[in-house]
Amino acid sequence: MTNIIITSGRKYIDIDAYASMIAYRELLKVIDNNNVIASTTATLNQSVPPSILDLKYSLNEPIDNGNDKYILLDVSNPDFFDEQVRLGKIIEIIDHHTGFEQYWAKYPNIKTQIEFIGSVCTLVYEKIIQSRHVEILDTDLCKLLVAGILDNTLNLKASITTDRDRSAYNELLRLGKVPEDFYKEYFSACEAEITKDFEKAIKDDLKIEKAGILPEVIGQMIVLNLDNFDHKKMEEVFTEYPEWIMNVILLEEGKSYIYFGGDDVKQRLEQLFDKKCENNNLLVLDKFLLRKQIMKKARDAVSIQC
Repeated sequence: MTNIIITSGRKYIDIDAYASMIAYRELLKVIDNNNVIASTTATLNQSVPPSILDLKYSLNEPIDNGNDKYILLDVSNPDFFDEQVRLGKIIEIIDHHTGFEQYWAKYPNIKTQIEFIGSVCTLVYEKIIQSRHVEILDTDLCKLLVAGILDNTLNLKASITTDRDRSAYNELLRLGKVPEDFYKEYFSACEAEITKDFEKAIKDDLKIEKAGILPEVIGQMIVLNLDNFDHKKMEEVFTEYPEWIMNVILLEEGKSYIYFGGDDVKQRLEQLFDKKCENNNLLVLDKFLLRKQIMKKARDAVSIQC
């Protein structure tokens, strides 16, 4: 028996991947009635708090019968696919991280949608609407998709937020009868998870990937303010890496505090952002940028130089 397995990246995944995998599974189950599962061998990071895990929808246990086909969500770099994926068995990729469009253009048999948009959950919501199966969008499934959009667009305030993200968010609130203050509940739950184990929160959301002149090790954390931010523990996490950056997004200030380590990282960051650092290990941006925006900026800068 051949299964269609919906999965995402390896090591750690966030709420955008978690929610979109589950929602796309529910859609394909009603469209094709195939053996569709959503599973991961990765660890869920702190953007998937207990209140989300307590909803009636969850991931399936990973399976492996050798004949399965794979759909990848929220990832298009083959170096970071879930460990269960067999490259020759991929049938579809849906991602909002640009950079690998030309790579996948060489594989016309793989259906690919890679768009620079706020959230993959927005793309999956649009697919549900286009398929005319809006009936699957009950309260819990809407909450999942709303959480993914909230997290990846920082409550719709990130500059990557599109009108499509806003429309999806508002319609999901309406369709699922989700309270308008759900964002407070969600972000409060995430911050509670972060403070439980600060070091784990950083490690569970590290991205190790080359992006232009940036260090390969890039962390990210979203907090309301720096009141509970433990600088010492942050530095301890990165002691094993020769160079790194940590993007700390302060929602109340609307800024990114980019901490870093490494001999010439300061010079490279000042070059990339055309801005002087506050001190030897901190660059403050006047508005917050998500990690994927920072990485895209670095890649674009290399392309321009070439």
